Amino acid sequence: MNGKLCVSILMLVFFIAGGSIRSAAAAGYENRVLIVAGDENFPPYEFVDVIDGSKVYRGFNVDVLKAVALSTGYEIQFRPMPWADAIKALESGEVQAIEGMKYNNERDKFYDFSEAYMTNSLAIFVLKDMQAIASIEDLTGRKVAVQKDAIAYQRLKDRPIDLVVTNNQEEALELLISGKVEAAFGNHLTGQYILQRTKKYQYVKIVGGAIDAEGYCVAVKNDDPILNVFNKGLKDIKQNGTYDKIYVKWFGEPIDYPAQYYKRNFTFALTAVGILVVLAVIIIQINLYLQREVKKRTREIEIIHEELQRKDKLEALGKLIACIAHEIRTPLTSIKTFVELLPAKYDNPLFREKINQFVPQEIERINTIVNDLLTYANPKKVERIAIPSKRLIDNILVFFADNIAKQGIDLHIAVREDQMVCVDVQQMKQVLINILLNALQALAETDNPRLAIVSEERQNQPCLIITDNGVGIAKENVKFIFEPFFSTKSGGTGLGLFVSYQLAQQNGVAIMIESKEGMGTKVILQFSSEENLHV
Repeated sequence: MNGKLCVSILMLVFFIAGGSIRSAAAAGYENRVLIVAGDENFPPYEFVDVIDGSKVYRGFNVDVLKAVALSTGYEIQFRPMPWADAIKALESGEVQAIEGMKYNNERDKFYDFSEAYMTNSLAIFVLKDMQAIASIEDLTGRKVAVQKDAIAYQRLKDRPIDLVVTNNQEEALELLISGKVEAAFGNHLTGQYILQRTKKYQYVKIVGGAIDAEGYCVAVKNDDPILNVFNKGLKDIKQNGTYDKIYVKWFGEPIDYPAQYYKRNFTFALTAVGILVVLAVIIIQINLYLQREVKKRTREIEIIHEELQRKDKLEALGKLIACIAHEIRTPLTSIKTFVELLPAKYDNPLFREKINQFVPQEIERINTIVNDLLTYANPKKVERIAIPSKRLIDNILVFFADNIAKQGIDLHIAVREDQMVCVDVQQMKQVLINILLNALQALAETDNPRLAIVSEERQNQPCLIITDNGVGIAKENVKFIFEPFFSTKSGGTGLGLFVSYQLAQQNGVAIMIESKEGMGTKVILQFSSEENLHV
């Protein structure tokens, strides 16, 4: 394969995948802030929780929308409220979207829906000793609790049923358990979650199976182009694996799977292996091309790494190629072994469990490596704007609020309101996210964890300093932390800081690390570009 053709193919894929959403901006969303309503008590999808005395809005829908915001470059402000109020807020224009709404034909007349990001169903909840109710038809003439204006209410409102309307599904289940109604009708997963959380599942059973299984979507007013933002973000997080991690976080992984699941995933695995083989061939061809052309095209192989700036570029490139080949060959070998054993061991439940566990992990590992390498090899054009450094920090901390609270981290922020920096906002967000992820991981096993983010001026340049009292970095490892594929974390690819270092350099930002093993780490970001001298 011609080397130039390989490069052209990768560039074409990159530009197709990185499309824009201009229609939403044209409709008045240039400030890139979206206000999204959600139910204040609809666990595990969305609910107001109390963590260490502070109210936190969390749940599956909240995490999904946060990931969409990060992917698309929008900021989302959540407005938790009773469900009926959320619908009114969307209709009045007080909010731009509702973060989770079950699709049906009636609602489709009033709202536009995003692509479904999961399947949702209704369920009938009755007391354990109830034998007379087994379907919706059995609810006729009975007293049934439903949430106000929810899809369950819409489903039953025209039937001859004595409906008791509540503010949320938790109230409906409380009425059931107290004997004030004969049944509660509502979301299947939400009901299960509430019963487990309140430890009252032993009193209630679900009858009638999954009812009206339909797509669960983001809802906006009819013809609102902002829907394109949500669709693009949902597509991105499904493709990069973020959605799967969020789903497992809130709903867990099933203990066993039906036979069709294995057949479907076997086909997927074979397809994925084929794609990976093609990618491996392309990467090898590109590497051979780069080896032949390295002396003629030194400007095209300016590697992000400080070590590559000091050493001979050809030697460093050879090292990078060897690392890539090794990192990709290892998971490919595991996948190949499973595929070769599949015909003989398909009927073995333990083998099916192992292939389901390890093949997706290995594919995700290769996908992560390829994505990081594409980010490195195809950097987008830097578009710098002047922005307060405090706004950068505040926008990033939104995504870490839950983890900071759960880990009990003492967070100290002292960033000046008037400190301005001139950077590409999305690129610097990625840099800061990688740094904070490393800090939180370093604090995971630390007693009395502390994290500080402060601003300073050094040599007339604005600086951000991020300090933790985590496990620190061994002295002999500090000089290697920006090297590709160097990682002391189990399962880490070693590409996060490698790519962050490149993005920082493109923005004229110097990254300096000070760390002592067992005492903590300090990361200094010095905005030393020419533009920042005059902000």
